[in-house]
Amino acid sequence: MQLAKAICNFGTGFRRNERGATAITFALSITVLLMFVGMAVDGSRWFSARRQHAAAIDNALLSGARQLQVDPNASSAALAAAASVYAVNKPKGITTSVVFTQDAGSQTITYTGSASIPTTLLRIAGFSQLPISVPASALYSQGGLNGGSNLEIAVMLDVTGSMCDDGTGPCRSGTKISGVKQAATDLANIVLGNTSSTYTSRMALVPFSSTIRIDADGSNNSLMQTLTGLPQTYSFWSGSFSGCSGSGSYVGEVWVSSFSGCSISPTFLSNYKLVPCVTERHFDSGIGFDASDNAPGSGNWILGHGGDRSGSSWDSSNTPMTSSTGLTSSDMSFTWNYSQTGGGCMSQPGNELLPLTARQSDVTDRIESLDAFGPTAGAMGVLWTQYVLSPKWSSIWTGNQQPGSYSDTQTRQSNGSPVLRKVAILMTDGGFNTYRQAVDPSPTGMQTVSSRAISVCNTMKQNGIEIFTVAFDMASLGTTEAALAKSTLQSCGTDISHFYNSLTVNDLKAAFRDIALKVSPVRLSN
Repeated sequence: MQLAKAICNFGTGFRRNERGATAITFALSITVLLMFVGMAVDGSRWFSARRQHAAAIDNALLSGARQLQVDPNASSAALAAAASVYAVNKPKGITTSVVFTQDAGSQTITYTGSASIPTTLLRIAGFSQLPISVPASALYSQGGLNGGSNLEIAVMLDVTGSMCDDGTGPCRSGTKISGVKQAATDLANIVLGNTSSTYTSRMALVPFSSTIRIDADGSNNSLMQTLTGLPQTYSFWSGSFSGCSGSGSYVGEVWVSSFSGCSISPTFLSNYKLVPCVTERHFDSGIGFDASDNAPGSGNWILGHGGDRSGSSWDSSNTPMTSSTGLTSSDMSFTWNYSQTGGGCMSQPGNELLPLTARQSDVTDRIESLDAFGPTAGAMGVLWTQYVLSPKWSSIWTGNQQPGSYSDTQTRQSNGSPVLRKVAILMTDGGFNTYRQAVDPSPTGMQTVSSRAISVCNTMKQNGIEIFTVAFDMASLGTTEAALAKSTLQSCGTDISHFYNSLTVNDLKAAFRDIALKVSPVRLSN
């Protein structure tokens, strides 16, 4: 009987022990299950938070780097901008101690610190926080650094009378011309600042009105003779006017005159100096307007200030003049290519063309000297932008002014970027209305000059030159002129994304800054 009771008690205890073991197993199973669920839930939250954190860090680094790219001395403002962008974009509910710093030696902005998210179910396993930090830094490009290519950039700037507040000029300051100076200076500071030993960055300026100024008045620079084939001094018979009545004045950019009763008598002029301004290249028969980038030389000359090569030839050929030579008193010359002082350019003294240079101060000083006056010879401006980038002109531009090869724009490096980027920026505030010093503001005249400008742009693009175009204050023009001017610039640009329609000075500055950041990009690393 006792044995039976003992057996019964043993069975009961066994069942109790079995229930306890089952409870323990069940508890362990629930714990493991909750850990797996926690890993799924918290893991999903971790991936999402880490992705958002990485994006916030990248945006912050880029923001700070762009600030430093625009102004390398604005370290505090750049780091504050990075912190502000991160604060706005970081994931909600995270724990963070992020600090942004600048390494000026390597032109890098980076961050240190940590970030983590609180867990939910994983707390059961003893994990209260999950780290989400990611390594990252941004390299800000200056002077070609980290853009991955050497850079040649030529900037065509409209310095015509319409850039002045009175619409005529001349002027060195005013709403529009001052805005152009500020925008171009920003561009130069970004592109040329803190140049790199790895990549070169050079910039050229092409200020244009009705002519291109090559040098200072009276300089008798040999470059003018090389360009035009004209002698540096000229002695000739000229017509002296007397007894005239009437007047002349500018109506906007166009000179309007009415003279009568003039008598002309021959006067011999000795050793007049070559005026240091040029226009387009043109052939009176056969070729006509020349959109090529061929170097100047025999039979291929650049035209002088008068829109010709008087007193050698009427056009760019070697064909000699047969009238108005100035060789005799009965065949007087009325050339604009020479003056007693070597002055008299339509383009003002501060508007000298600047070939490619890496010297930031040379560019910004030249920008500051710009002086607006005269009509808009747009095809000529585009031509000379092409010339300063053309390797065919390497015999004309000397030393560091010499452009690189066109083939380098098509040759890729191991980083995927071309060896060389050639970039043209074409900026104007009006329709192109002048050719060979002749102003024709009619729709037909402007269409002719615009078509010639587009033909030059097509030549540049075929040679691998990237073209940005900037329309400025076109809203102030008549409907027909504004439409033609914008259409011309859109056709000239590499594509429609390279065209900027800047209505205000602030728009103009933003356009130039955007172009600068595109040609000298910020790069994320790590």
